[in-house]
Amino acid sequence: MYLESWAGLAEVGNLEPKPGLPPSAGHLAELLDQIKSQNVAFIIRSTYEDGKASEWLAARTQVPFVVLPHTVGSVPGTDDLFGLFDTLVKTLLEARK
Repeated sequence: MYLESWAGLAEVGNLEPKPGLPPSAGHLAELLDQIKSQNVAFIIRSTYEDGKASEWLAARTQVPFVVLPHTVGSVPGTDDLFGLFDTLVKTLLEARK
C-alpha cells in the first residue's frame, strides 16, 4: 500500500481474493473484465505467489506482469533494505517502458 501511494499507482484488483487464497475461475474472470475496462499498465505479483494467475491474465489482456520482491533477500540484489527499494523501483520503471 505504501509503495502504491509513493509510486502513484492505483490498484484495480487483487490476484488473491483474500490473502493466501488462490484465485478461483470466477475471480479471474472478474479481474479480466476489470483489466479490459480500465487502462492497466501492468499486473503485479510477488515472488512468493504462484505465477499462473498473472500469466493467465497477461496472456488474455496483453498487459505485462511484473514480479516484485516481497522482502530483503527474496531475490538477488536485495541483500538490504536499500537493495530492496532499488530493485522495486527499477523493476517498476522497466515495466513502464
